[in-house]
Amino acid sequence: MGVKWQCVEYARRWLFIRNGCIFSDVKSANDMWHELYYVKRIVDGKYFTLKTYPNGSPAKPKNGSLIIYEKSSKLPFGHVAVIVDVASSYVRVAEQNYYYDYWYNNYAREIRLKYTNDRYYIEDRFGIYGWMEVQDDNQLKPLDEATINIISVRNGTSG
Repeated sequence: MGVKWQCVEYARRWLFIRNGCIFSDVKSANDMWHELYYVKRIVDGKYFTLKTYPNGSPAKPKNGSLIIYEKSSKLPFGHVAVIVDVASSYVRVAEQNYYYDYWYNNYAREIRLKYTNDRYYIEDRFGIYGWMEVQDDNQLKPLDEATINIISVRNGTSG
């Protein structure tokens, strides 16, 4: 899935397990905003568009969206986190390689979500390009035993 324990690897693995899809290689999390336009479903190779929503978008973030952070002196490669919960004043994210704290819930941390002038802003201590959402019309599904068997047969690894 990528370099172990890095944020991009976590986002790719999360999409693989939760949606049965992956995105292509990128050099760093920051590059995702400028270089990724789709994800590919593993079982059949079908592509689904990744739609970008700039921070300050009229569209509210959704569960499963990827937040993409800009490069900075503290984040020299940017960062990516997965939105796992959206409320009126915050989003909760799952992520890797940001803080090294134990998760006491099913998320790493809460980030402020602000709605002002008909626009949504995710406000964290580092700059955020925005969020990316897979446009799949509910065609993607989590991995299950049947999907794993299809992948195994296709890759010649069935028992």
